[in-house]
Amino acid sequence: VLRSRQQVRGTMADDLATGAAGASVIMATCGDERHPPEHILEPNDGSFWATTGLYPQEFVIKLSGTAQVNKVRTLTSNVKRFVLEYCDSDRPDKFKPVFEVELADKNQRLQTEVHQVNCQAKFLKFTIGSGWGDFASVHRVSVF
Repeated sequence: VLRSRQQVRGTMADDLATGAAGASVIMATCGDERHPPEHILEPNDGSFWATTGLYPQEFVIKLSGTAQVNKVRTLTSNVKRFVLEYCDSDRPDKFKPVFEVELADKNQRLQTEVHQVNCQAKFLKFTIGSGWGDFASVHRVSVF
């Protein structure tokens, strides 16, 4: 048990999408003061960013610098179509596709997705193209 906890901690320490690692949410298409976009980067899965009812909704995470991205883990609720794009330039203006996925309806329970990717990124743009309900939430994004 101790070994697996150390492995989990090591993985969390390697997460590029945390405030401690220098990441920030630099853009979100909607916001609720009770559930702001910054919650996406918090290690507490109980906090979250909530959409405001229309789709698509987007948010952009800026990493501390250009980094090799091999894996992206998302923890969401009510998300149906999810798209990830990346940008490796100094300005977040020319994004390239990484993946597009349709998530299963979990009846408002948390959806955990892990995707193996291969890109050099400074910015990651996530788009919720549609949802399983009027509102969706992003509880956590981890980038390794």
